[in-house]
Amino acid sequence: MALKITQTVTITGTSGIDGQQAAYFSAQVPQGVGNSTISRNITNQVLYDANRKVVRADESEFQGKVYAIEDSLLAK
Repeated sequence: MALKITQTVTITGTSGIDGQQAAYFSAQVPQGVGNSTISRNITNQVLYDANRKVVRADESEFQGKVYAIEDSLLAK
């Protein structure tokens, strides 16, 4: 049996409305071969429902940042 170590970059973000968190985003990007994982957790459903477009825009921005990190790691 041989030890295999995989190093990842973890990225987190939050979407907030008036000082309250509506959603939490997390991503794990491998440094090498592998697939990234991105997840979203709605932390305040009422706030999310009332501000869905804003939270989704934040999520889209977060995904763009993750893609940029993926691209920079592949360029190395």
